[in-house]
Amino acid sequence: MSVVQSDYQGKEIQRIPAEQMGITDGEDITFLHVSEKEVLICWNTYAGDESKAYIYSVPVIWKDGSEEIAVEKKQLLFEADSDFTPEYVADTKKCILLNFDNKLTEYDRKNNKLTQIKYENKPLKYSHILYENNMDSFVFFAVQGRKSAAYHYNCETKKVREIIKDERSMLYQGGEDKLFYTAVKEENGVLCYDVYQYDCKTREKSVFLTEEQIRNALTEKPEEGMDLIREMAFEDGKLKLEINVKGEGVLLSCDIQTGEPVQEGEGKLQKAQEYLLEKPLTNADKKYTNANDHNVFIQTIENDTNYSVDEYTLDGKFVRHIFTNNFHYTKPWMLYYANNQELIFGDGEQAYTVPLVLKNGNSFPQPEKAEKICDANISVYESNLYADENYLVYNTVSNCYCVYDRKNKEFVKKKGIPERNVYLLSRVGNCFVFDSTIDGKEGEFLYDRRGDVRICIANWAADTAVKIGDEKRNQVIYTTDRGIWTYDLKKNKKERLAKWNKHDSISEMFIWKDQLFMLTSGNQSLYSCSLDEKGKLHYEEEFTKAVKKYEQESQLEIDIETVRVVEDKIGIYAGLWSAEGEEIEEDTYFCYDLVTKQLKKEEKNDPEMFYRYIKNSK
Repeated sequence: MSVVQSDYQGKEIQRIPAEQMGITDGEDITFLHVSEKEVLICWNTYAGDESKAYIYSVPVIWKDGSEEIAVEKKQLLFEADSDFTPEYVADTKKCILLNFDNKLTEYDRKNNKLTQIKYENKPLKYSHILYENNMDSFVFFAVQGRKSAAYHYNCETKKVREIIKDERSMLYQGGEDKLFYTAVKEENGVLCYDVYQYDCKTREKSVFLTEEQIRNALTEKPEEGMDLIREMAFEDGKLKLEINVKGEGVLLSCDIQTGEPVQEGEGKLQKAQEYLLEKPLTNADKKYTNANDHNVFIQTIENDTNYSVDEYTLDGKFVRHIFTNNFHYTKPWMLYYANNQELIFGDGEQAYTVPLVLKNGNSFPQPEKAEKICDANISVYESNLYADENYLVYNTVSNCYCVYDRKNKEFVKKKGIPERNVYLLSRVGNCFVFDSTIDGKEGEFLYDRRGDVRICIANWAADTAVKIGDEKRNQVIYTTDRGIWTYDLKKNKKERLAKWNKHDSISEMFIWKDQLFMLTSGNQSLYSCSLDEKGKLHYEEEFTKAVKKYEQESQLEIDIETVRVVEDKIGIYAGLWSAEGEEIEEDTYFCYDLVTKQLKKEEKNDPEMFYRYIKNSK
């Protein structure tokens, strides 16, 4: 293993062998933070039941016209008994803040001392930093028991002060030793859009700007009941506000000395990524689990206690940040599902519905009206779920499947169907298709009926068989060693679509324009066949050529992990490997255009990167 330092164009500056850094077998190294003056590094060692973390400061020096990491001058700051690598939070010349073993911790550089930061003698579970002045003040989110709040810590006085209990719908912005915040939930559940300020020097709170002042400064009045302030920013001694006026962004600027708001025109305070696709997503409510016919909802995860959802238009324009303020603060929550009427959230124990209201062409969520649907032990991190006004269908953490009748407020009783190791695959018409991998015969189906919902369980011949739903033809498609099969859910009849006599097995399948596409394991070849004309397989040679072309030009090998079709593109999740077998990139995204037959590696700001966040398992 080596550490490679390069410039922003990718040109290698320095390659440091593991041996030179002192790394041996049974040790891991993590770069915690890189600045102009130093690199903070964590060495983790494991010996039997004993695990240690060593934190080093490595100076960055100027040599031969470029910056280099001076490994030979590394300095041990401290060591601790820990299985975990600490997370860097912030630092000054005097101290370093770390999230250590899930507790906010300060390392005092001068006194060489590691101390947990506590409030009222209780440790704080760190969430994320809000503001730092690079001298002595840090403002951050943290959780303590059931309470989530914004705190101010002064590393000179070593004092912690609670600023405001966080309601997860609030907006924050720091600047010139002040923290500004708004959208505080009142007792009746309505959000107050007064802008408050907390002074890090005087440690005092006050109202900086009232909601009435904001409304009076606007030439056109915003609609009552909507999200008034969408974003805040700080620039040149002025607090900038993006105001929602009938779906459009209007900018206000307020000098922090005078406190007078002035309208500057229309626009956005761009803090979120935009993608600007040439064509919007089509039929999104039916095809994608995190989209409806108006918007796409993308979950962002900063850490286990700070989840939010970014709302976009179907062509990739940013609309708003969505926060939920009704869930337990110490649990992670997840967006499970979106449709035209609601968003379905959960925390792993309960499922909630958040109603949507269509305003100015976008779905406006109302988190303050969130209601519990039922107790639902759904996996927070990996789930497959379907919801409509009648039913909630999902898998539990222990791989049981559940059908909840929302109108009668009860779980549907299941007869003659396995309780465990059953996986929701897809919905085909009014039928939910599940996969069971235990003791079943090939192609065997079991049925359970409740109202207008039919539940099908397919016991497939092999655990590794690939299965997908085909709603247009009301069938399930699955693979065996001998071929590709369809099962008609109306006729209760199976039929072979095509023979499969290739050396490699099928690892992925998807449907595009009445064609079934199959990606193989091993040599990663792509095949297709018509869903209307049985028996003919077609080798997609252009796909192989496109992959080989990229590999030759980059001198790297593409290792495809999974694929997902969105519109006319195959989204490819892959790792990149060198000829020597070293993984260069582990989280790479490609798009293969099924029309032009072109392959492109997508970078952070490319429009097609939007496809990466689309979930298409409805």
